[in-house]
Amino acid sequence: MLAPADPILIDAVAPRSGERILDIGCGTGAVSELLALEGAAVTGIDLSETMIAGAQFRARENLSFQVADAAQFLGDAPFAAVASRFGVMFFDDPHAAFANIRANLVPDGRLVFLCWQAPDRNPWAMVPAKAVVPLLAEPMPTDPDAPGPFALADSDRIMTILDAAGFRDAVIEGHDVPIVLSRDGLDDATDFACQIGPGSRALTELDETGRAKARIAIREALSGHVGPTGSLTMAGAVWLVTARA
Repeated sequence: MLAPADPILIDAVAPRSGERILDIGCGTGAVSELLALEGAAVTGIDLSETMIAGAQFRARENLSFQVADAAQFLGDAPFAAVASRFGVMFFDDPHAAFANIRANLVPDGRLVFLCWQAPDRNPWAMVPAKAVVPLLAEPMPTDPDAPGPFALADSDRIMTILDAAGFRDAVIEGHDVPIVLSRDGLDDATDFACQIGPGSRALTELDETGRAKARIAIREALSGHVGPTGSLTMAGAVWLVTARA
């Protein structure tokens, strides 16, 4: 799903052989591995024990993983760069978290991350979410700054947070990326949308009957996006954010 965004991040990080890089919200380690293949010594961290367990098969001499909270993590030595692919939008206190991230960098160290632009620029997430709305007893939460996929959609907010954390030379670039919900047809894409994204969180508020209705609604909403080969790809828009410690 997220692989089309990887080259954008890796090119911006520009990993150098031997330098230490921290990958925040590494998940099962796909981006960490790409950075390590360039010769960097990479540490991947994630809050999820399950994700880190899944990442361990990628571990090698210059690539390690550990369960850790980026808002509190402090490496045993500073890193030349901190990277993240969609892993920095979920902090309860982003000001404190980014200050801690900066504390993990060498002077003039590089911060590079990807985050989602506004929901209306990301149909892959909002088409399923809107399909579920009529079934909810109460409207979905609308606080744009609440921890979640779109917490850093406001570029001005990003700049404010980075400035308060002591970063400098921040640059924000917009990129459009195709988001592959499934290569195996509509039913598979529907299953995925019921597990990932704003629509999936709405499903947790419904009983069994409501979830069954929601799945039908999501499937119908996605049906118009199936390609000729059965794959389902939708538009996505991301911010590439770079800054210096």
